[in-house]
Amino acid sequence: MLEIVIVVLTILLLFVVIQNFKMRKHISKTNDYERIEKALKEAESKIENLKNGYNNIKDENDFLKSKNRELQRKMKDLELANVELLERKEELQASKEKIELLHKKKEELFAIAIHDIKNPVSAIKGYLDLLHSYDLTAQEQQEIMDGLLASSDKIVKLAQEIARNIVSEKFEPNLNLKSASLKDIIDSVCRQNSAYAESKHVKLINKSSKDLPPVKVDPNKIEEAIDNLVNNAIKYGPEGTTVEVKTFFNSETITIEVNDDGQGIPKEEQKKIFSKGALLSTEPTGGESRNGLGLWIVKKIIEDHNGKVYVESKEGVGSNFGIKLPY
Repeated sequence: MLEIVIVVLTILLLFVVIQNFKMRKHISKTNDYERIEKALKEAESKIENLKNGYNNIKDENDFLKSKNRELQRKMKDLELANVELLERKEELQASKEKIELLHKKKEELFAIAIHDIKNPVSAIKGYLDLLHSYDLTAQEQQEIMDGLLASSDKIVKLAQEIARNIVSEKFEPNLNLKSASLKDIIDSVCRQNSAYAESKHVKLINKSSKDLPPVKVDPNKIEEAIDNLVNNAIKYGPEGTTVEVKTFFNSETITIEVNDDGQGIPKEEQKKIFSKGALLSTEPTGGESRNGLGLWIVKKIIEDHNGKVYVESKEGVGSNFGIKLPY
């Protein structure tokens, strides 16, 4: 804009000089100098006005440039603020997801702990029923007292685990891995469920191998998993049926199976049997409550140990639930 004004002024000035030259030449001929002098003054006045206009335009242009620079700075500040807001939004979203994940994990841990409290409580009830219903020898009474003590100890451990989970912020499985004897764990589970099986007139047989090698696991978690399988087999076992616990091992895996000759599971329901909250058409034979969490808990514990679970079942024949742990 300024460059155009300068060009225009230059052209006008040249025009005035030329006209002045022509006028002076004409004046010398026409002797009308005064009239030409007046015209020159008017032209000079116009040029002065143009200069003033140019200066005004220049000042306005400088002002607009200053405003433009100020606006650019503000835009840059706004862009930086927008980037900070986006980063803050991402941080808040990550915090929200972390809190939601923590809440979900804690809900799962509470569901597992609360569900597993039912098994030792049922065992205690079974032991107490035996104490009131049978004429027992001193040895049998001592075995029952040992069973009551073990079941009570398990309830205390589960309560402690709930307390730890309340203050925990860990998402990964909280496993206390150590070398342990699966034989000892299976024997403990069978002892704790013996009274429950006897009260339902279900025969519980422990056929686990004495030669099982030690394996690195969380003993409490593995005991929970095996206990859920054995307890489930008794819960759904009709009177007069048998529940057997067997073990196998090779150079890579150790397998624990819980077999029964009870109701069996419909084939179409076997695919969802380890899903959370899955309630099947088969029902407990003693009117016990169920919530569909037991087998889901087994699967979760075993997968946390990098193992696998499986089921083989046929209606009216029985079921075989298995655990494979890496060795």
